[in-house]
Amino acid sequence: MNIDIKEEKNKQVDIEILVDDFLVTKHLKSSAQKISKSTSIKGFRKGKVPYNIIESQYGRDYILENSLDAIIQEVAQDVLQKNKFEYPCAPKVDILEREPKLKINLMVPMMPEVTVGIYKNITTTTKKEKVSKSRLDEAKNRILESRATWEPSDLKLDFPGFAKINLTAICEEKVIIEENEFDFYAVENSNLIAPGVSENLKGIKKGDKKTFTLTLPLDWKEEEYQGKNAKFDVECISVQKKVLPKLDKKFLKELNPEIKDVKDFESQLKEEITAENEYKYNIELETEILEKLLKKSKFNIAEIQIQRSADQIIEERVRSVSQYNMKFDDYLKAINKTNEEFYKETLETAEDEIKRFLIIEEIISKEKFEVSEQEIFSEVELIKQQYKDQKLADDETLKNHVKSNLQRKKCLEFLVKSSKKTTTNRKKK
Repeated sequence: MNIDIKEEKNKQVDIEILVDDFLVTKHLKSSAQKISKSTSIKGFRKGKVPYNIIESQYGRDYILENSLDAIIQEVAQDVLQKNKFEYPCAPKVDILEREPKLKINLMVPMMPEVTVGIYKNITTTTKKEKVSKSRLDEAKNRILESRATWEPSDLKLDFPGFAKINLTAICEEKVIIEENEFDFYAVENSNLIAPGVSENLKGIKKGDKKTFTLTLPLDWKEEEYQGKNAKFDVECISVQKKVLPKLDKKFLKELNPEIKDVKDFESQLKEEITAENEYKYNIELETEILEKLLKKSKFNIAEIQIQRSADQIIEERVRSVSQYNMKFDDYLKAINKTNEEFYKETLETAEDEIKRFLIIEEIISKEKFEVSEQEIFSEVELIKQQYKDQKLADDETLKNHVKSNLQRKKCLEFLVKSSKKTTTNRKKK
């Protein structure tokens, strides 16, 4: 092979490779053999068709197209190993020429570089939230709400509320919905049964009957009725109201037998909220510290690495969206973004994530944060216990992953502790 390694530029090395004919021929024959196994050609058994027949039937360009991935993989691996390149992600490949000889350009990203700014005297403006009376009341109400019951009422149905109803909907003289003793949960803008039903039932009470007409949505489950008017007849059997339990000793005993009284309950709640506030405070501190370090540090990162990272973020988002039976184009419309806008934002996100990673890794190296075998073992065992029904990586890979995470955790704790100390000292002055 004729190999021309260009000078490094912007953390990228371009390598032009003129691929040997014998290597191309080897892969062309391999690809033709696969085609032969999956096609029927008169006069030949599957898998026994000569190369020249396959070429005459499909053309060399088609066979070459099916061979390119294998050729590139073999050539790239050989060149990168022989030249001992270190790279953070897979190189990019351009096909420069196909005839008379195959010529490719291998774009190899070099390992990124970072010069971290001073990180031991960072002051922060993040403040810890205090446990206010309103926050305490909110927590108490949330617990009471979780134990609330619904009881029959003579009141009118309001949002949010429950009503037991009989309902019939008729469209084009056909009954399209019929529900008896249906437990209807009424909230604003609900799609339960059909959009608009909730609003029309608001104010109804036990014994009331109501008739109204609604236009069925364009995504109605039965295509023949989409966008058409339907007549709804509703009879209210009962309306229910939400009843919160009383915050007394009986309720507290059911909640937790160890709670002594209301004062003890509020004291425990306060401790939980304090712990939540501390956790939130530390997370916000980490974010502020890293944001300041991003501005204070210098980076040299290959564009390919940023693009690869952005592609991974997008692939993960596409998978996540597909779990909800939603097309990615529809998702973009929902968030009011074009493909170009989303990709540009993702590139920025990817670049920031790489920079944060580089900062933390560099500080780990400078401060020599170590984790003991016992720490790693304990964490690995915990993960295995939590995910015992799932297939995990091999032990060595898992140990390396855990070690890296524990080092990163120690680094962030170090930055937060250092920042708290610096900020406190500044305030005292």
